Amino acid sequence: MSIFQYLFTVSVKGVVHFQNKNVLMIYSPPGHPRCSFLSFTVVVPGDPIAAHVGSTVIVPCWISPPENAEALEIRWYRHDQFSNPVLLYNHGKIQDVQEEPYRNRTSLALRSDHFCVRRRSEHLSLLLSSALGSAPVLFPKPLDDGRVNISCRSSGWYPKPSVSWTSDDGRALRPGGSSHSRGADEMFSVHSWTAVSLSDAQLVSCSISLRTGELKEGRLNIQGIVSSVEITIDREHLHPDLKLSKDCKTVRDSKDYHHTGEGFPFQFCAFGAQRFTSGRHYWEVELAQTNTPPKNYWLIGVVKHGHFTTRDRSALTPSAGFWFLCSDGPHGFYTNTEPPVKLSLTPRPERLGVLLDYDEGLLSFYNVKESKHLLTISSRFSGSVGPLFNPGAGDLSPIMILDCPEPVESAVELAAESSDNPEPVELPQSSQPLLSNNSSDA
Repeated sequence: MSIFQYLFTVSVKGVVHFQNKNVLMIYSPPGHPRCSFLSFTVVVPGDPIAAHVGSTVIVPCWISPPENAEALEIRWYRHDQFSNPVLLYNHGKIQDVQEEPYRNRTSLALRSDHFCVRRRSEHLSLLLSSALGSAPVLFPKPLDDGRVNISCRSSGWYPKPSVSWTSDDGRALRPGGSSHSRGADEMFSVHSWTAVSLSDAQLVSCSISLRTGELKEGRLNIQGIVSSVEITIDREHLHPDLKLSKDCKTVRDSKDYHHTGEGFPFQFCAFGAQRFTSGRHYWEVELAQTNTPPKNYWLIGVVKHGHFTTRDRSALTPSAGFWFLCSDGPHGFYTNTEPPVKLSLTPRPERLGVLLDYDEGLLSFYNVKESKHLLTISSRFSGSVGPLFNPGAGDLSPIMILDCPEPVESAVELAAESSDNPEPVELPQSSQPLLSNNSSDA
């Protein structure tokens, strides 16, 4: 809401100027050779005129007793800008002498007993006692620790507003900081931010308010936010027959290792250095190099922190803290669910997306190049969970973890559906099952 404070003057042949007062004027109406004495009062509203920024406001004045105003000079101006008026009426028309911010935004209406200025209330900040700004816009940015940093921005406020953050149950959230800036139009813009986790709130509100109690509020549901995370491999717990790049993102079997061909080498598991205890986290793995076919052998998933000893397939179960999808060459694709499920995936993935939803107990896999959801494993997680990789043996291509990818469209859709629906929902384009292991609690 904006409150306008204004000045108004009238002059007859440049003799007298006045503001809301009684005056005695020497007046010569057109066509009358003799001078006439004219005494009247200019009346303006006693209270401030309020209007929303961006709307149209009428600022009226009255001549008492009523008098024809067509021969008068009518000037609306700011107190320090008499020669640069908001609007100037003279010689029977509006003059092209006007302060630039108000050009093409004002008009004048004359009646027998009063006259008024009609104008749009935007860009009138120097005349405002208060202004209610734009609705707050909230932007989320997932953090590596599972929390979400939320920024809140709004503009068009006067005077400087206050900012507060609250959770869905009305609890106050501590802001990380706030800043205000003032533009050339004298209006205030505000930027504030806070970091929250799902344990703090699911629905976060940012309220911006004036001392008058007027406010605007923006809300964000953080439950559906997916965090693209930077993943590296823990060198300390690396199998001696695996070779790891300097940046800890590319892993493969060592050239000195001679695979006997007797089953998948489950002992070759490599473990991500990152740990998650809440939130949604997404990463991607490259499974094909340029001019080489996709890998035939790999294992990708998540593992409970501390479970660094891997032996054979029978020990790598959800109840033991392992959840994964495995590509075992001619033996096809299968999961380690109880019971295991074999899948037919065509084409063979060249880039695999992994989405971990810790709080909902979901682990989803995507063929990124095909923008296709492959499957979702449903379980329950406890403690810290981290990424799990196994490059297999004998392939030309290694496993390469990509730098902070953006979630594929399918992953975002799944996260959005999960936020509105506590039960996991299969994506329309997928023909693969959602695999449930709700009895598992590693």
